Amino acid sequence: MKSLYRIKTANITSFGTRGRSIITLKASVSFNNLRLCDAVSMKRPVASISCAKCAIISASEAEERFIVNKIRFGKRISALRRSKGLSQADLAQSLGVTPQAVSKWECGNAVPDLDLLLELSHMYRVSINEMLEDRDLLFELTGQKTDSDNIAYFVPKQERGYNVAWVREIRSGGWIKRNWESAQSENPAMDEVGKNIASCNGIILEIGAGPGGGFMPYVLKANPDATIIISDLSPAIVSEWKKFLDKALGSPNLYYAAFDFCRMPFKDNCIDIISDGGGIGNCEGDKAEALKEAYRVLKPGGRLITSTGFVSRETLASLPKSTQRVLLEKRPDVFEDLYEDTVLAGFGKIDSVISGSWQTDSDDSAIADLARSLGVNLKFTGYIRYCTKT
Repeated sequence: MKSLYRIKTANITSFGTRGRSIITLKASVSFNNLRLCDAVSMKRPVASISCAKCAIISASEAEERFIVNKIRFGKRISALRRSKGLSQADLAQSLGVTPQAVSKWECGNAVPDLDLLLELSHMYRVSINEMLEDRDLLFELTGQKTDSDNIAYFVPKQERGYNVAWVREIRSGGWIKRNWESAQSENPAMDEVGKNIASCNGIILEIGAGPGGGFMPYVLKANPDATIIISDLSPAIVSEWKKFLDKALGSPNLYYAAFDFCRMPFKDNCIDIISDGGGIGNCEGDKAEALKEAYRVLKPGGRLITSTGFVSRETLASLPKSTQRVLLEKRPDVFEDLYEDTVLAGFGKIDSVISGSWQTDSDDSAIADLARSLGVNLKFTGYIRYCTKT
């Protein structure tokens, strides 16, 4: 069906078809007495040109290209308001509208008029398009579009065979929900790290999230509007986090990807913070290579904030020789503190903070099972390392 109405604009597309909200705006112009809210709600097809030459595109063509999700639009402008420290009443007063109107926008029940969108654009220093359109951040950073489930897969989508039973246990035991709820309890050390990471106000990449989520739950606790790419080598883990967080938060600033962080799919110098709540320490591949990849994708001045634990060489030396041989053969990684590898990766400034200790007697892990089978109790020293790309 061809468009029935011509509207002279500059880089503006606005129309409504079958009651769906479809809008794209790139300049401050007059709609010839057609208000934005009319375009959203009107039942007849209306389309505009994309340049000042009055070339018309059909409503069906435009519908394929531009669809505004009002719920996600509402969440975006709600996050922008909070980032400025404004209440709904504060914003309403600034715009000369009622707090109820602001609430309707943020709940996805209405879209502001064009003149108000322009005011919001100026106030928040973002374009109207950035407010209206979903951002394909992963495509920007990798060149690959997300799958139909809104997860970007850089490893096979099907879970690896040796992980199937583990994933089944995670799902049946409700690990994701349980770990999220646990992170909401007061934990001064982890809460401080979460606030530190959240304060960057840039793109945060959580690597090797696992069923515990790494630092991500604490980052979102500090700032529910943080922009985070949640990743893991396990596609099922990424999918489980997405299902849970879609319901728990519904944030438009969360993105999901499954990849091997020893071979990250990101362009050079594109990430502000890499959050690693134990991913590198539990890496299935080359940890030194993972650190090099972290350095590559970080922007200059960006930081890798990493947490893991190791058993000191002094503890190893105190064990029987036969036990030392078994541990070094089966789990040499538990004696690596990775400081030298971090330096060799290129990080010019490294600050380490001891975060605590734990023992295998009170732990439930593969290394704890191995230690018990050998009749020893290993003490791990935990640390958080702040590594800056200079």
